[in-house]
Amino acid sequence: MEIVVIGCGVGGLTAALALGQGGHRVQVLERASRFARSGPGLRLAPNATAVLAQLDLLDQLLELGVRPSRAVLRDLGSGAKLAELDTGAPLTARYGAPFVVIGRADLLSLLCDACADADVELRPGRNVISVDQSHFASSVMGGAVVTCTDGRVYAGDVVVAADGAESVARALLGDGEPTGDGWAAYRAIVPAGAPADSLTGSSADLHAGGEIVAWAGSDAYFARYPIRVNEAYEQVAVFCSHLNPLVGAVSPGGTDQGSALLSRDWGGPEELDKAFSRAVEPVRAAVRLMRKDQCWRMIDQAPLSSWAVDRVVLLGDVVHPMPAYLAQGACQAIEDAAVLADALASCPGPRGVVAALVGYQARRAPRVIRVSRARQVWESAPLPRRPADDYAVSDWLYAPPRQPLPISRRRSGCSRHRLRWLPGRSCTGQAEQESVRITSVFDFGLFALVVEEVLEGGGGFRGDFFGGEVAARE
Repeated sequence: MEIVVIGCGVGGLTAALALGQGGHRVQVLERASRFARSGPGLRLAPNATAVLAQLDLLDQLLELGVRPSRAVLRDLGSGAKLAELDTGAPLTARYGAPFVVIGRADLLSLLCDACADADVELRPGRNVISVDQSHFASSVMGGAVVTCTDGRVYAGDVVVAADGAESVARALLGDGEPTGDGWAAYRAIVPAGAPADSLTGSSADLHAGGEIVAWAGSDAYFARYPIRVNEAYEQVAVFCSHLNPLVGAVSPGGTDQGSALLSRDWGGPEELDKAFSRAVEPVRAAVRLMRKDQCWRMIDQAPLSSWAVDRVVLLGDVVHPMPAYLAQGACQAIEDAAVLADALASCPGPRGVVAALVGYQARRAPRVIRVSRARQVWESAPLPRRPADDYAVSDWLYAPPRQPLPISRRRSGCSRHRLRWLPGRSCTGQAEQESVRITSVFDFGLFALVVEEVLEGGGGFRGDFFGGEVAARE
């Protein structure tokens, strides 16, 4: 099939690569003039590196990135250790994939090269302004039509929107303004051996593979982690501003580039210093050394109720912007890419696209909702005495994704499919008032996903998620 991917971030390029390796013809449209742009370091947990391994990128990933030896959570005020997780060989053995920290530009360069090898067409300088899947557009162009500011148009059997929370494709699915609670972040890359190495007491830890260390308080959080072996590590200071609430936002981790949605009188350097004024001395010293000229204003939004409409599907920050607490933004986008490629791999052709995209949402929605609501790997309170190799606390997040959820679908006759969330373990008898056949029930404990076939005239089917609907006809 012909597939157009909008956005060359981690999620978009991973999706393009997986789809290209699956035999589809893929084009990637990116508004920037070049693909491998710089940005924050990325902490890739085993749930993400397992996908990259399946795409034959693990060896190169390990060459470019760092494998931290452990992750430590400390109290911001006292420095006392709250919890520890061994992220070295035992974690790799348990999950079948390593924990890797890598610079964003390094990962994007790696993905771009792999996409080129898979014959994916990379098209920079393409600023998308509309996505049209009207009957006229489909009949003339043979699929959904993407238009750029320079007048160029691209048609695809599937359009994947992976261009962040301000994507034009969000309007097709009800949009919803990104919101948040006024959290801001400052980042800095520090050379190995710089004074801030006092955070761990010695730069030797960095050279040996290093560790991820986080100091957490009620309204502030500081983390440091190596991003290049023997070269540098990144520091991130996150805090809640008490001056003004967040009234709008850009993509998570993105800087305020002049958007009118953002108030500019909160999250400044003075607030940064005040937020960490009672932190342990090594953290205060590190904050003083950070650049203060660039602030990342964070967003925190629940996943959209609908992820796809007809042939257009959302991925990554477009549909589920992640809070920064778990460093899972890139990881969840990578998971999205793998599941989407798998859903389309079993698609019989353009006529099966809508069913495949409904299946993609059904498999991903429960997972990203749980991750987006969590504030730490330890869903219950972390225990200082818990062994560092007790991975029961991290299985829910780092373990390989569950097996695909089958979505039954009639190939003939007149019917529609509806997917509904119901209270867990109470699905019996929910379809008695319509001519409905329950084809599948997936129990997630607190909630269950019910796939129903509703007999009616006309063809097509409808997905109903969390009170929202995605309708499509073939």
